[in-house]
Amino acid sequence: MLVIFCFGEFMDSFTASCLFPGISPISISLDLQATEVSWIFSAYSATFAAFLLISGRVSDIYSSRVCFIIGAFFIGAFSLGAGFTHSKVGFFILRAFAGIGAALNVPSALSLIVEWFPDPAQQAMAIAMYGAGGGIGNVVGVIVGGLFVQYVQWRWILWFIGIVCMATAILAFIIVPPSAPRKHKASFARLDLGGISLITAAIILFVYALTEGPSDGWSSAKCLAPLIISIALAAAFFVYEARIPEEMAALPPSVWRYRNVPVLFAVAFVPFWWWATVSLNTIPHWMSVYGWSPIIAAVHFLPNGIIAIFCAGAVSALAKVWPPKYVITMGLCLVVLGSVLLPFGDRRQRFWSLDLPAFLLGSSGCMFVFTNASVAIFMNTPPAMAGVTGAIFNAALQLAVALGVAINASIVQSIDTKRASKGEEVGFNGIAAGYWFNLAFVSIMLIGVLIFYKRERLEMLAEIAPNDENIPGLEGVEDGGALEKRATNATAVAEERTTNI
Repeated sequence: MLVIFCFGEFMDSFTASCLFPGISPISISLDLQATEVSWIFSAYSATFAAFLLISGRVSDIYSSRVCFIIGAFFIGAFSLGAGFTHSKVGFFILRAFAGIGAALNVPSALSLIVEWFPDPAQQAMAIAMYGAGGGIGNVVGVIVGGLFVQYVQWRWILWFIGIVCMATAILAFIIVPPSAPRKHKASFARLDLGGISLITAAIILFVYALTEGPSDGWSSAKCLAPLIISIALAAAFFVYEARIPEEMAALPPSVWRYRNVPVLFAVAFVPFWWWATVSLNTIPHWMSVYGWSPIIAAVHFLPNGIIAIFCAGAVSALAKVWPPKYVITMGLCLVVLGSVLLPFGDRRQRFWSLDLPAFLLGSSGCMFVFTNASVAIFMNTPPAMAGVTGAIFNAALQLAVALGVAINASIVQSIDTKRASKGEEVGFNGIAAGYWFNLAFVSIMLIGVLIFYKRERLEMLAEIAPNDENIPGLEGVEDGGALEKRATNATAVAEERTTNI
C-alpha cells in the first residue's frame, strides 16, 4: 500500500515537471504563441491550488480511499486525453482537470498513510517516504520528459502519465482496503463550491490577462478586461468567505489573524516560484540557442533537484537548533545570491561558473524556506486549524507555479517583442529581465520576513506543547530554560503535524 501512496505523490510532481523539456515541440505541434506557453503549466497548477482548499473535506465525504482512486484516475484519464488532442484549448482544459485529480490525491494519500500505519515510528517513516516521492518525481520528471522528447515524441510523456496513473488507480482499488465507517460525516452541501469557483475563475482570468498583454498591448481590451474582472472576482472571493459560516469556508478569514501566518503564506510562494521559472527559462533556451538535446539539457538541470534532496536532512537538523525565522532568512539569502548570478548566464561557457553555482545556492535556499515555513505555519496556529492551515500552505505552493510561470513568460515576451520591433537581436535580454524580477520578488520576501516575522507567542507554544512536565528534562529548569524547552518541543510537534497534514 505504501508504494502506491508514495507513487501517487511521485506522479503528482512528475506531471508538473516532465513537460519542461517538451516546451518547444509542444508549442510547434499545438501552434502555441510564446505568451501561451505558460498555460502548459498554469492550467494544471491553478486548479491544483484552488481545489486543494476543499479536497480534504471531499475526502471526508467520500472516504480517503475513494478520493485517492478518483484522483489517480483523473490524472491518468485527462493526461491520456491531452496526449491525443491537437487543440491547444482542449489541451489546456484537460491539463486543468488533471490538476483537480492531483488536488484530490494529496490529502487522501496522507490520510490513508495515517490510517494504515498507526505505529508512530512506522508512520513517520511512511510519511518521510511519501515526501521523498514528491522530490524524486520533480527530478525524474525532467529526465524522463527529456528522454521521451529526444527518442520518441512529446505526446508519449502524457500517454506514459495516463497509463501509469490509471494503473495506480486500479491497483489502489484492488489492494487498499475500505476505510472504517466515519462517526461524523461531512455533507456535500457544506463544501465551499461557490468560493472555489470564484478563486479559480480569478486565477485563470489573471493568467489570461498576463498572456495577452505582451502580444495585444497592456492597454488593450483583451488584457484590461480579464485583469479587472480577475481582481474583482478575487475581492468577491474574500468577501464571500467572510460572509459564510467559518466551518464551511475554504479560506476562513480568522486564519489571517494568527501571528506570522500572512508572512508565511507569502513566503510559501518563493520555492516553487523559483524552481518553476528557472525551469521555464533555462531548458528551452539551452535547447533552442545552445543546440543541446532534450536529455543533455535535462542532465544539466539535474543539480537543482539533487541539491534539494540532499538539503532535506540538513534542514531538519537546523530546525531543531535555530528558530524558524533564522532558517527561513538564511534560505531566502541563498535564493537571493543564486538569483543574482542567473541574469549573467547568457552563454554556455558560463554554465559551470554561473549557472551551476546559482542552481546550488538557489535550490538549497528554496528547500530551507519550504521545509521551515511548512513547520513554522503550524507553530503559529492552534491544532484545531491544522487542516485549513495545511490546505492554505499547499495551495500557495501550487499557486506560485501558476502565477510565477505566467508572470515570467509575460516579462520575457514583452522584452523580446519590444526588441524585435526595433530590429534588435532578441538574445538573452528577456530571460535576464525575468531573472531580475525574480531577484526583486525574493528580496521583497526577505525584507518582509526581517520586518514582519515575530517570535512565536508563548501561549501558542503552550497550546501546541501544553504541559511542562511532559517535556523530558524540564524539571528544575528556570523560566527562560522552560521557554526554550517548550519551544523546542513545540517545533517537534509542529514538524509531526506538518507531515500528518
